[in-house]
Amino acid sequence: MIRLHVFPPSPRAAKVIALADHVGVDVELCPIDLFKGEQHGPAFASLNPNERMPVLEDGDFVLWESNAILQYLASRRPASRLWPSDPRGQADVLRWLSWEAAHWSPACGILAFERVVKKLSGQGPPDEAQVTRGEQEIPRWGRVLDGWLKGRRWLVGDDLTIADFAVGAPMVFADAARYPLIGFSELSRWYDALASIPAWKKAFGFPRT
Repeated sequence: MIRLHVFPPSPRAAKVIALADHVGVDVELCPIDLFKGEQHGPAFASLNPNERMPVLEDGDFVLWESNAILQYLASRRPASRLWPSDPRGQADVLRWLSWEAAHWSPACGILAFERVVKKLSGQGPPDEAQVTRGEQEIPRWGRVLDGWLKGRRWLVGDDLTIADFAVGAPMVFADAARYPLIGFSELSRWYDALASIPAWKKAFGFPRT
């Protein structure tokens, strides 16, 4: 059986849990508590020298980086069409996986860390300079996402793909971290549809506010 080493409160962990559930891949969840520093222990570091989660183990195959894990899990269920079979569809999905990793998650992560993670982990009050930076960065990239979604049901046309799982994950903290996304109606419409998927609701079943 596939093992997933995860810290479920993290969107990076929850998105791979949701994807596995959505496509019906059986996985064993192996919790790794980031707040306790378990990711820095030698056993975990031997799996991922970056000392970050999630990590997938499938026999002797070890895979880290959450978006790579999404692709691996979706590929096991090709009928799901979450990972396209054609080169253009794959490139389009990879476009959004790259955009999420380079721009969207780093932007959302600023306010998520300052307003949510710090509180949960006892790291003190928000750094107001970082809050200001986050409030500038999120709308910048939110406009890109909102504009792209006009006339599209999902990020890559009419089919749900792993791109939606990847880009949607940081939105789980939108309310609690008070992302400045008022007026982005297409983004809200798209995320509401994603958040209504049973596997998504199950994986992200912790308070958003």
